[in-house]
Amino acid sequence: MKNVKKGFTLIELLVVVLIIGILASIAIPQYFKVVEKSRVSEAQNIFTSIRAAQERALARNGVYTNNFGTMDITLKDKNGGDCTTAAACPMKYYSFTMALAGTSYTVTATRTTPPAVAARYNGGYSIIYNGTTGDMTCGGAGAANCTLDLID
Repeated sequence: MKNVKKGFTLIELLVVVLIIGILASIAIPQYFKVVEKSRVSEAQNIFTSIRAAQERALARNGVYTNNFGTMDITLKDKNGGDCTTAAACPMKYYSFTMALAGTSYTVTATRTTPPAVAARYNGGYSIIYNGTTGDMTCGGAGAANCTLDLID
């Protein structure tokens, strides 16, 4: 009678753990990048809304505005209140501000809370949107990672 042993050897288990570790080291940073990109796309949607409202303000009044309260859209702040009386609108992930520059305007989305998911984006980056050209650039301490990873 043969004594058959069932189970995995230590080498087989180590190989499986090694493969899982390699896959995790590749997948986890990509996951964090995707999460941060989704937050940037939320900011891009707000930029689009602000741009449309600014163009309507220009058509009505002949000038752009730098106050959320004078636009014909209502943005909600992080507490659910309206951003109608301030030049800044703090939201969950970004704080939005507008600035006039001659016949143009810029909207800046500054990261409000450090993203706990990836230390690479904890540098306090800002996304600057030029209202006339539609261009987006990154600024602040984390601008290099923002430009490299988040702005297409």
